[in-house]
Amino acid sequence: MKTFVVGIDAGGTSVRLRWKESASGIEEQVRLPAAPDGGPEPALELLRQVPGEVLALTAGITKVSRGDTKAAWEQTLRTACPTAAVNVVPDFVVAFHGAVPEGVGLLCVAGTGSVIYGESGRGESVRVGGRGWEYGDEGSGASVTAELMRRTLRACDGLWPHTPLTRAVCATLETDDAALVGERGRQRALSFGRGFLVQLVAASAQNGDDEAKGLFTGAAGWLARYVRAAHAQLDFAGGEVVRVVCVGGMWELGDWMHPPFELLMARWLPGVITTAPRGTPCEGALRLAERSVL
Repeated sequence: MKTFVVGIDAGGTSVRLRWKESASGIEEQVRLPAAPDGGPEPALELLRQVPGEVLALTAGITKVSRGDTKAAWEQTLRTACPTAAVNVVPDFVVAFHGAVPEGVGLLCVAGTGSVIYGESGRGESVRVGGRGWEYGDEGSGASVTAELMRRTLRACDGLWPHTPLTRAVCATLETDDAALVGERGRQRALSFGRGFLVQLVAASAQNGDDEAKGLFTGAAGWLARYVRAAHAQLDFAGGEVVRVVCVGGMWELGDWMHPPFELLMARWLPGVITTAPRGTPCEGALRLAERSVL
């Protein structure tokens, strides 16, 4: 019977599964939409497509620390692959090992949420941030949206004058009544995600709005602070080349985020190299699965 190692990247939108045959080294990848509750059912369906015995499986999942999410994934995967070495880790861990194949450096994730994760050559690891939209995730689309909603509500309540950007928010929500702005903002967040105003901010920045540019500069500054904290906690060896890899939708907004971030990196962490990711989270999951059977 053919044998395989398997990597799974279970994001909020889709679940990707990548397998590699032990003998030939041939890889295949399949995907399905994610379950609404983030459960393992799509992964179970994808596993049925693997044409042989699974020797090792690593899955990177969202919300790994909330409730019984991790336990549900582990039970489902171990039931489906009873002889396999199964490992369920946070999604940012597989993203790191996809983006940084050598396993030394820092990953700065900034999408709807944000988190910094890194590993050193000594085998140490650290996570900074990623504490959820309620209390953290600075530098993310959710935090930019929340800050702009606060400014808009304060303007609607008469605490200070409206700006072109807060007026644009009111136009998007089709009201300048504070109570309705808040309620419609919550509805938009449920329907379109907690970063629902990021594209509005990006368009305003493109049109020269200084407030919009400032929101992105502030987001980049928070992310740089988190990277600096993670770097200090890992205490990289003097000879190690430390790479900071930036991934996520906030980094894909053009030049509004990268220049202020890289300026702070040069000031705070000279010698650190900022690079693009060199692989996908699903590739990282597969890489970790391979290592577990070496």
